[in-house]
Amino acid sequence: MADQVGIANTALRRLAANPIVSFADGTKSANCVNAFYEETRDDLLRAHAWNFATTRVKLAQLSADPAFGFDHAYGLPADWVRTVSVHDNDAGVGSIVFKEETQDDQNVLLSDAEDVYLRYVAKITDPNCMPPDFRRALSRALATAMALDLSGSNTIRDACDTEATKLLLRAKSADALGSSPEQRPRGSWATSRGGRG
Repeated sequence: MADQVGIANTALRRLAANPIVSFADGTKSANCVNAFYEETRDDLLRAHAWNFATTRVKLAQLSADPAFGFDHAYGLPADWVRTVSVHDNDAGVGSIVFKEETQDDQNVLLSDAEDVYLRYVAKITDPNCMPPDFRRALSRALATAMALDLSGSNTIRDACDTEATKLLLRAKSADALGSSPEQRPRGSWATSRGGRG
């Protein structure tokens, strides 16, 4: 079974740094992992509409409406990392005009729609819910983030960054095979050219 310590130790091995027993063991390696792990994980989650992290929800309308510009505000889920698509129907077709902002220290989505259905990337913290290629990319991205603190070498940092970029591209490519391409609505030009009105 995969775990966060395993991901961290893979990154630490790449840097020839001491492994950790836990994130809280108080060593230099653990302190460095603590400083960078969550931010690096969330950055990678935000970088792509990952199938393993994508979920759907109908948003609840907040009682306080926006001051101007939109009719309604909807609270974004606590585990929200990135919006994939927003709809005004449970079929998930079409799209609506929306804006993500902060209102009263809460992440919100503003829209004129009466109902809002959100498809979003959630903050996945359990490594067992992540595919192996994502975990590898995460460990190398973590090594990149920690490289200067633990190795003091720009050369090692650059090498880790190159490896992380390749691993992330491979993970994105494999992830894209997990669903069929989204059907985009035909524009008016294509509809008229195709003879359909």
